[in-house]
Amino acid sequence: MKKLLMVGTMSVMIFGLAACGSGADSKSSGSEEQTPKTEEKQVTKETDEAKQDVNSSEDTKEKTDAKQDKEEVTTEEDAPATEDTQVKEEEATTPDQKVETSKTEIAKKPAAAATTAAFSLSTDGFKQSAVAPKTGGTVSLVYLNTTPQTADFGPLKVTVKQYKLESVTGANKKMDPYSPESYLANQDGFVVTADVIVENTTANNINYLAERIQINGGGISKGASLENFVPTAYQLSGSPSAHNIFPAKTKREGTITYMLNKQNYYTLVHLTKLVVPNPNDFAEKALPTKTTKAIDLDFRITE
Repeated sequence: MKKLLMVGTMSVMIFGLAACGSGADSKSSGSEEQTPKTEEKQVTKETDEAKQDVNSSEDTKEKTDAKQDKEEVTTEEDAPATEDTQVKEEEATTPDQKVETSKTEIAKKPAAAATTAAFSLSTDGFKQSAVAPKTGGTVSLVYLNTTPQTADFGPLKVTVKQYKLESVTGANKKMDPYSPESYLANQDGFVVTADVIVENTTANNINYLAERIQINGGGISKGASLENFVPTAYQLSGSPSAHNIFPAKTKREGTITYMLNKQNYYTLVHLTKLVVPNPNDFAEKALPTKTTKAIDLDFRITE
């Protein structure tokens, strides 16, 4: 009985040990099966973290590079202009400014061209009319002669530097009826303007009446005027005190004019002469002139 009890007890103990061994093996096996999973999870986690670190580093690098590029752009834009930059900016703006200036100048030119030039004794100024402002109507240049001619008396020389003929039609400005210029107020006609130089070569004053210079032709003659249609600044005068006194060693220049009606013009248009009187005609004491007579100059008043 005791033997059976001991056998039973040992059987139970052996069975128990076997069960424990099986449980331990089972636990050990479960532990071994769990361990790889844990390690695998850990490796996966580390890999993910490494990827995140790599991605994070790349993002950070890209952001850093972008920031640096932005800062470089900003720095270049905000940086103070150097001499090269200023030159480039000036070169960039200068053409536009030149074009704009050129357009402005072109816009101004028509206004300047519209302004009527004033009469003067210069080559261009002499072509301008001193007649039109006084008569109105239509005043046109018919003939212009710029070839100088000189009547040389020796002590006195009279030179016609240039002269012109202008026609007047439809004069419509009110004129002083007591002025000789009003001769053309109510009729069409012509005005001859001559640029004359009187030179006294002696050591004494000479009395000379330039208004006695006449246009002759076809049996008629027309006397000159020192004032008609002549701006005051360009009137021929020997001295401020007396227009007929030409001081010693001086040369005086100014204009004289002739007014012609149509009949006068068509009579004088052929073989016209300008008769320049001798200075001895007016001298108190005779001058040693080359001739005692007047000197005629060719004086065409048409082509």
